[in-house]
Amino acid sequence: VWMVLIVMVLTMVIGIAVDLPGQVTAKRRAGDVAAQAARVAGQQISPDAYLADGRSVELAVAKAKAAAVDYIEAAGMTGSARVESGTELVVQTETTYKPIFLSAAGIGDLTVTGSASIRVVRVADGKER
Repeated sequence: VWMVLIVMVLTMVIGIAVDLPGQVTAKRRAGDVAAQAARVAGQQISPDAYLADGRSVELAVAKAKAAAVDYIEAAGMTGSARVESGTELVVQTETTYKPIFLSAAGIGDLTVTGSASIRVVRVADGKER
């Protein structure tokens, strides 16, 4: 009886020691993918806004969203991008972490998420204009 109990407790401890860092790593990766997707989307600038007065900078909304989602999907995750204003974009990512040891205890796939936001600005001589 004690042996069975000790084996179960050790399995749980090892499971937590292995699967918790794995889940944290998956969450960090989801955040990193969101940040890079936001960076890629932030490069999709509307030429019309800039050419109108030579000063305004706005996102090309459809292109920015598509670029972000394409990046997320290429990373093997799901997610979305939304433009908050003409210059702000928020990216959400989602993926799953499959526990190695804790799956034996009945714990299934764990969903992890990440998010990032960007603001596009015009900079000249190191100052926001």
